[in-house]
Amino acid sequence: MPHVLYNGPTSPFGRMTRVVGLELGIAVEERAIDVYTAEFLDKFNPLRQIPTLQTASGDVLYDSRVICRWFDSVSDRAKLIPVDHQWEVERRWALAIGLMEAGLGRRMEILRPEGEKSPGHIAKLEARIDRAIDQLELEAAALRDAGMRMDAIAAAVALEYTDFRYTRDWRARCPSLETWLAAFGTRPSLQTTRPH
Repeated sequence: MPHVLYNGPTSPFGRMTRVVGLELGIAVEERAIDVYTAEFLDKFNPLRQIPTLQTASGDVLYDSRVICRWFDSVSDRAKLIPVDHQWEVERRWALAIGLMEAGLGRRMEILRPEGEKSPGHIAKLEARIDRAIDQLELEAAALRDAGMRMDAIAAAVALEYTDFRYTRDWRARCPSLETWLAAFGTRPSLQTTRPH
């Protein structure tokens, strides 16, 4: 049995795990599901969240960071979380995860029916997105120098999700980050997993 990744078509968290799997050469069968109706997933993940990974041995892992760490641990390729820069990578990875969470939260709030949306909450999420991207701009040189590392993958996925679901306006005020992403985003793992 192959590793099976239950995922959604536009989830930035699921996309991040796919990019990691591709970069590390881990064969995964991806199954796109509608998480809202996928009751079968409850037996694997009581949170019914994506991504959820069922390994070839039958173990189940959930939470994108856990799955990415597991891929990194079983691959014989260069580690994406190097020990000598572990906490720098973890911190920047957490920032990118927060950017994804804010973008997804904004998307979910906008999809609420009229009368249930909170413009104040949307504004707070947009301010959080802007702050996170501005911080990544300050760290663009570190991302450029990182090469293929977990923080770089997460930042690229988070920024492209911002483009996809919110705005590309950040590019005008963050030229170093835009230049980095233009180069990093040409990687086949990012091109083949990009949402449409």
